[in-house]
Amino acid sequence: MKRKIDTVLFDFEGTLVDFQWRLKEAVDEVIVTLEKEGCPSNLFGINPSYTHIFNKSVELVPCSKDIQSSKILNIVSSIFDFYDSDALTRWQLHPHTMEVLNELKEDSFKLGLVTNIGERAILKAMDKFKLSKIFDVIITRNDVTRLKPDPEGLNSAIEKLNANTEKIVFVGDSYNDIEAARKAGIFSCYLVGGENSQTKNSKFEADYEITSIKHLLIYCSLVNS
Repeated sequence: MKRKIDTVLFDFEGTLVDFQWRLKEAVDEVIVTLEKEGCPSNLFGINPSYTHIFNKSVELVPCSKDIQSSKILNIVSSIFDFYDSDALTRWQLHPHTMEVLNELKEDSFKLGLVTNIGERAILKAMDKFKLSKIFDVIITRNDVTRLKPDPEGLNSAIEKLNANTEKIVFVGDSYNDIEAARKAGIFSCYLVGGENSQTKNSKFEADYEITSIKHLLIYCSLVNS
C-alpha cells in the first residue's frame, strides 16, 4: 500500500523536548546590547519576537556609520547562542519521544529536524538524548538565512530528503511552525503545550492537533490506512 504520509519533520524545543528558552530575556538583551552599540531602541519595532529580530537583522542596512548590518547579526547570533546553551542545561525529552521516533524509524518513515535553535546546542542535544542516528536531515539556525515562520528551513529539508510535499507532515508547537508548514505547502501537526499553548490566535490553523507526541503514531496510522 502506498503511504499518504511517508516523511515526518519535527521542530525541536517544545516538540521533542520541553520548552526552556527564555524568550523575553533574550529579546531584551539584544535590544539593550544594540542600543549600547548606537542602534535605536525601536530598530526591530515594538515588542518584536526573537524570530522577527533574527530575520530583520539579516535585512538591515547599516543603522549608523559606526556599525554594519553584519555586526548586528553577529550580536544577535551570539546572544541567541547563549540562550540556546542555557536552555540545553534544562531540556528534557517529552514522555514517549524516543518510543515514537524509534517506531517511525523502524517503519521506514523519512525523518527530519527543522529548528530555530543553533547548530552548537542541537549537536550537543543529539548526543545528550541519543538522537544522532534518528534523523535523516537536521536543519538548524546556522543552516538558513531566515527562521521559521519563513519556510526556508522546511524547504531545505524537503530538498535534501527528495521528499514529496504532498506526503510530508511537520510537527511543531508554535504559531511559527504552523505558518512555516503552510507556506512550504505541507501538512502541519500542532503539539499542544509548547511555545504557544494554543493556536486560536494564529492566522494559520494546523491540519491536525495532538496533546501528546505519542498521538502522532495514531495520526500516521489513520492517514495511511
